[in-house]
Amino acid sequence: MELGLLLTLGGIGAAFWIPALVMFSITMGRKITCTAKAEAYVTGIKTKSSSDGRSYHPVYEYDVDGVHYKKVGAYLSGCVPKTGTLVTIMYNPRKPKKSYILGYDNKALKILGILFGAIGCVPIIICIYIVFSAGV
Repeated sequence: MELGLLLTLGGIGAAFWIPALVMFSITMGRKITCTAKAEAYVTGIKTKSSSDGRSYHPVYEYDVDGVHYKKVGAYLSGCVPKTGTLVTIMYNPRKPKKSYILGYDNKALKILGILFGAIGCVPIIICIYIVFSAGV
């Protein structure tokens, strides 16, 4: 049995699991801290260009206790709300500037977390298979 191969496979799996855990912790942190609900209007769409093409992020605005906030939402293909749309947001009552669009911004992190976690499972499973098939 190749120790180097096992360490490489384990390292590759861990390299994908670490960002997956970070994404899940961000999602859970938002759920724990952003407990207040409000309505926000999508006031525009911010376009970002990269080598992968263009991405579209909704710009939304909302008021909490008479203070006006403006935020840019996360990108998720095919699901960008149109300008003028009323969306439900969750925000942190202690820090109202921290917010996300309910059912939208967290979706991107969940999908990426699941994707990275699943990809990380493949080399780990191969590593386990090699160990058990070698009779160790």
